[in-house]
Amino acid sequence: MVKRSKFEWLFLALILSIISATWTLNAAAPAKPAIVLAAFGTSTEAFETYNHFEQKVKERFPDYEIRWAFTSHKVRHKVAQEKGQKLNDLGTTLRELKAAGYTRLAIQSLHIVPGEEWEKKIVKVSREIPGLKVALGKPLLSSEKDQERTLQTVAQTFPKELKDTAVVLMAHGSPVPEGEKAYLAFDRLLRSHYQNVFLGAVEDKPTKAEAFEAVKKANPTTVVLMPFMFVAGEHVAKDMLGDDPESWKSELLKQKAYRIEGITKGLGYQDGIVNIYLDHLAQAMKGL
Repeated sequence: MVKRSKFEWLFLALILSIISATWTLNAAAPAKPAIVLAAFGTSTEAFETYNHFEQKVKERFPDYEIRWAFTSHKVRHKVAQEKGQKLNDLGTTLRELKAAGYTRLAIQSLHIVPGEEWEKKIVKVSREIPGLKVALGKPLLSSEKDQERTLQTVAQTFPKELKDTAVVLMAHGSPVPEGEKAYLAFDRLLRSHYQNVFLGAVEDKPTKAEAFEAVKKANPTTVVLMPFMFVAGEHVAKDMLGDDPESWKSELLKQKAYRIEGITKGLGYQDGIVNIYLDHLAQAMKGL
C-alpha cells in the first residue's frame, strides 16, 4: 500500500472540495433561464403599462423568473427622488441574478428602435458581466417584417374615415443612424398605405415640422394625436397634449383651428405589439 504524505492528502482534499463545490453550484443553478425586461422607464402613472406587459409575459412564459431594468438614468433618479422607489439599471439586475445562481438570461428590450439606448445600455452592458450566457430580444422595429406587423396593429386604432381626418404619430426619435433609419422606414411605410397618417419625432427625424407640414397640405378638419411609444408618459401628457405653447396640440392649433383628439395609451397595451416583443423574446430564448 502506497503511503501518502501529509501534503498529498491536503492537496487531494482541496481538489475534492473544489469538485464538491462545483457540483453544488451546478445543482443549485436554476433549470430555466431568467427573463429580464429592459425598458426606458417612466415616472408617470403610465408605469402601469409595464405591469400589463409583465402579465402577458407570464402568460406566454409561465414559471420563469422575471426581472426589470430601466435604461434612463433621468427616470431612475426622478422616481427615487419623488417616490422613494429604486429602479435598477441593467447592470445591477444582471449582477443580482448572477448572485442568485442564474447563468442564463434572456434580455428583452422594450424600446421601439435599435438606437442609442439599445446599443449602449443593453447590448454593451449585457457583455460586461462574466459568467453569464445572455441572449438578446430585439426592439420593436428591427426588421421589415416587424415594421409591417407593427403597421397592421397600429392601423386598427386609426379612424375608419381618413378623408377629413389626419393622424399624427408621436415618436421619441433616435440620435443614431440605425435608430433614425428604422423610424424613417416606418414613416415611408405609413405614407405608402395611408394618405393622411404621418410620423413625427420629439427629437431627430422624421421631424414634427415635416409631419405638421403634411397635415397642413392634407387640410383635414380633425387631427388625431397618437403616441408611437411603449408608454404614454410625460412626452404624451406635456409635449403632445399639453397646453404649453410649444406642445404639438398648441402648434397645430396655431396652424388651423383643427378639432384635436388625443390617444393617451401607449403601444404596450396593444396585443399585436405585445406579441411582436414576445416573439422576439421567444427567438432569444432559443439561443439559450
